Amino acid sequence: MRRLSVGSAMFSRYRLLILGSLIWIVLDQWSKIAMVDWLVKGDLPETAAMIRSEVHTVSETWFKFRVVGNPGAAWGMFRALPDWARVPFFVVITSAALWFMLHFYKQARPDQLRYRLALTCIVGGAIGNLIDRLYVGYVIDFVEWFYGDFRWPNFNVADVAISVGVGLLALEILFEKKPATDSESSDTAPGAGT
Repeated sequence: MRRLSVGSAMFSRYRLLILGSLIWIVLDQWSKIAMVDWLVKGDLPETAAMIRSEVHTVSETWFKFRVVGNPGAAWGMFRALPDWARVPFFVVITSAALWFMLHFYKQARPDQLRYRLALTCIVGGAIGNLIDRLYVGYVIDFVEWFYGDFRWPNFNVADVAISVGVGLLALEILFEKKPATDSESSDTAPGAGT
């Protein structure tokens, strides 16, 4: 019985991380599969540059769906790495980032919901993009935003998860409530200083 209660307590502590990350991963992978099925004729090619996607225009002035492959990271960083090094490089970097996220999650206090949600979003997004790298060798992006000559880099649901997580982390840093220390709580206790 003891093992069950230890496992149950462990799941309870990490429930948000596990379930939240899984939701992001499923949404990300489902959306990529749906977009590839809809806009790409045939199988995905071995290299990102060879993708031939149809375009579905949602708005002529700011929004289209087009499947593209991103062999690099955000904004195409590291895309110039040689093919043989790119996937191992990103697997190592993503694994290290995930290890840090899990470590930070473990250190989070139960009352730090926004912080734990932020880490959950980042973990889910990182795993979603890692799955692409492992299976096709590049990340599948499909949302294209633009206005006039301005073009935002194409992105996907995993990128949205990571961005939401980073935004929540920024809010946590700005508005985090520090727990009261023993000396602070005794100073504000009724009758203190009398």
